[in-house]
Amino acid sequence: MTTTTTRPGLAATDDPWMARKMMEAGFGGADCDFPDCTNGRAPRTKGKPGPPPKFCVQHNNPRDRQLAYRARKALEKERAAAPEPVPVQQAVAQGAREQQVLTTLLPRVLTALEAVHQGQQAGADTAAVAAHIAEVNSAADERVRQAEEQREEAARDAGQAREEAARSEQAAADAHAEQQAAQMEAATALREAADADARATAAGVALDALSDTHRQLRDEHHELGGKHEELSGRHQKLERTHAALASEHGTLRTEHGRLQGEAQALRERVKELSGEKARIEESQRSTAADLARVQSENTGLAARLGELGTHREELRETIGRLNSRLDEDRVRHRREMAALRAQLDAARRAEVEPTSAAGHGAGPAPAAGPESGDGDGDGDGDEDTESLGNREVPVAIVDLGMHGGAGWTLVRYEDDHSGWRVLRDGEIAGSIQPEHSLHGTSLLGWSARTSHAMPLRPTHGQRHFANREQAAGAVVRDGLRRPSGTATAVAASFTALGEPEQNALVAAVVPLATATLERGGRLVRLPQAVRDAALRTALRVPGEQDIQQLTALDAVELGRSKDSRQLLRALQGLAPADAGETGPVDLGTFGGLAWRLEPDLAYRGGYRVLADGTEVGAVAPVRRRKSDIVRWTAEHRRRPLGRGPSHSGRNTAAHAVIAAEGAWVPLPDLDDETYLRIPAGLRSNLFGAASRIDLRRGRLAQIQPGAYRQELHAALIQAGRSATGRIRGQHLAVLLDAAREDLGAAGSAPAQRLYEALQQIRVTLLSGEGSIT
Repeated sequence: MTTTTTRPGLAATDDPWMARKMMEAGFGGADCDFPDCTNGRAPRTKGKPGPPPKFCVQHNNPRDRQLAYRARKALEKERAAAPEPVPVQQAVAQGAREQQVLTTLLPRVLTALEAVHQGQQAGADTAAVAAHIAEVNSAADERVRQAEEQREEAARDAGQAREEAARSEQAAADAHAEQQAAQMEAATALREAADADARATAAGVALDALSDTHRQLRDEHHELGGKHEELSGRHQKLERTHAALASEHGTLRTEHGRLQGEAQALRERVKELSGEKARIEESQRSTAADLARVQSENTGLAARLGELGTHREELRETIGRLNSRLDEDRVRHRREMAALRAQLDAARRAEVEPTSAAGHGAGPAPAAGPESGDGDGDGDGDEDTESLGNREVPVAIVDLGMHGGAGWTLVRYEDDHSGWRVLRDGEIAGSIQPEHSLHGTSLLGWSARTSHAMPLRPTHGQRHFANREQAAGAVVRDGLRRPSGTATAVAASFTALGEPEQNALVAAVVPLATATLERGGRLVRLPQAVRDAALRTALRVPGEQDIQQLTALDAVELGRSKDSRQLLRALQGLAPADAGETGPVDLGTFGGLAWRLEPDLAYRGGYRVLADGTEVGAVAPVRRRKSDIVRWTAEHRRRPLGRGPSHSGRNTAAHAVIAAEGAWVPLPDLDDETYLRIPAGLRSNLFGAASRIDLRRGRLAQIQPGAYRQELHAALIQAGRSATGRIRGQHLAVLLDAAREDLGAAGSAPAQRLYEALQQIRVTLLSGEGSIT
């Protein structure tokens, strides 16, 4: 029996059954459908029906299947949209496709070669089948021989036992049947072996074809390797070009950073210019709005001018009525002044008590000015009639405080009805009146008029002021722009008080000044002279005798009312000290100068300190309460010596003034050019300090005497005009000789700064270190 071995690969190409068997055994099979994947398809899951997977184990998942589907559809779309190429392009494209196919088939050929090698190994299994068939045949022959032997033995022993022969024949028949079955099985095995040999032969032919293809692919692979080396060279050249481009890119990035910085600076500049443009546009809009407002105000002023022209006749009639009333008041005032002078003469003759001139606005008797100094009753009542010429008791007095160095008050009398008179140092500066609707049911506002009956209008086109304070403020502002009338002498003890003490004293004497039989209690029983003194104090124009009248009051006379207690507390700072000697006192000669004390008419019990007839200081007694010990204050060239009344006696205070004069260094003459050689830095400090001083309130607005106050104000105004301008000696000398208290309150930072700047200038002048700048 001849057995022919057939290559499994060749047999698998023609026999579907063998191909299926080899695929199940893992030999061969289709590639994975995923693009560029050469792995075999994954085996079917055991027990899962349906077709086997078309992807390998790695790509057998929903995501990769979706990607493969999209790639296949994109390729189909690209092929469908590609135009028909020209012959040359078609040949080139075909060569590229063949090269791509060869590159793709190379791994598959290697896989097929490996499958053929495995099929050759499977040929050894066919030889084993043939050996098995031979063994089966040998076993069958052996059994046939044994059966023959048994048959022969049975024949020899036929006579021994026919039954044994029958069984032997039956066994032989069975053996013969088995032999036939074995022969048939061997024939089947040979046929299968022949078929396998045929398939192996076909696989050998296919292997030879694959070998030829492999050699062709290998040659193409070598050719592709050469192209790969060429491409590698080009790639290296491109890398060097890339490095050069990267270096140039770095340089460009550096330049870009510099340009970006410049662009940022330019953007900031553009932003600044935009802001400046916005400010200019806003200024233009504001200017346009101001222009429109001014035009509107101009229209309103034109209308107001027409209104003023319309009311001019009414004002003339009003002025005529007021002049008539003023003449009547003057006549009444002259009669009252004559009666008061008669009473004063009678009181002086009787030597009962000192009295002052009565009447609203007569002023203090010793220093009332030309109105009451000579005693004639005909030519001295005009000014006082405008100020305080009404003997009627005021219904109400409202203190407005100090403004511009003058005291301002609101006074209302019975015949004024609901109107108020605005007084400046006791003189009528204007009036205010509430304005009601035609039916008198609602208050429209307040109107204000000057002393010349000229109406004052509020700003912003309003017809009336909102309240009484605003109307009074308009009169005060108008009065500050006008020169004041005849200055009324005010007691030095009153002006020496601080603004809070003055306000407290004025508020305390108002109940006494407005006391009547209907209101006031015990205050109305006080003498008329005391009540007149209280009235002048309430109007901020008290004289020395008025202060004496008030400070002489005690708790027995005033009573125990709340107003009385408040008045006593306010008068404690004005209580005069006991006066000893009243005549001149010679102190002797000190430092080559003859010193002398002379009574100070402006302060009861005080003395002026004279050196060779020149006043250099003053001393004055002070006693807060009648039970206190008298202390003395000393003042050298308007500079207090010590803090308050710190001297035990008059001579001690006078010797303090003498010692201060001995240490005092006089300033250069007023026409000396030294004043013009002050350094620019000190002039700048003086300008900065003087420009922060308010002359309209505080100590500077109340300082006495008035002539010194005017000189001090003029010097401060000149110093605050320019930081680079030079101030003349006549103004600078006033500032350098001014005391610290004259420049402002003790806690005032601007006053302290001004005083320090002046002291620096004084040291520079006296040391001669100034230079022309």
